[in-house]
Amino acid sequence: MFFKTHVRWVKLFSNRHFTEKYVLNEVQQLTLESKTYLGVNNNGHLKICDEFCPHQKASLKNAVIEDNAIVCTWHKYAFCLNSGRDLSTAGNSLNIYKTKLQEGIWYVGIEVKLPFWMDPA
Repeated sequence: MFFKTHVRWVKLFSNRHFTEKYVLNEVQQLTLESKTYLGVNNNGHLKICDEFCPHQKASLKNAVIEDNAIVCTWHKYAFCLNSGRDLSTAGNSLNIYKTKLQEGIWYVGIEVKLPFWMDPA
């Protein structure tokens, strides 16, 4: 079966909330539609990623942000906050979700795979 990818934009919070609650380069947990993600204020830009490291599934909630990368505290694997690319080895990438600020509200883009004949609602 053939699929197409659709990005569904989900409202997160206001830019005011972001600037007040998201300390620069500090990892924050957030729950969205029953799934936990991590958010980071990376130089004034909201970065959203999966909670678990693709290396051995350790939680990244205590990760350190260094040079535009999120670094797992367990084995020091580093992942680019823009692309999710593994900067330590040729391992698996970390899912980084698209974000946008529109009219003072932050949104995250969640990718959904749909059968080719379906149009997103």
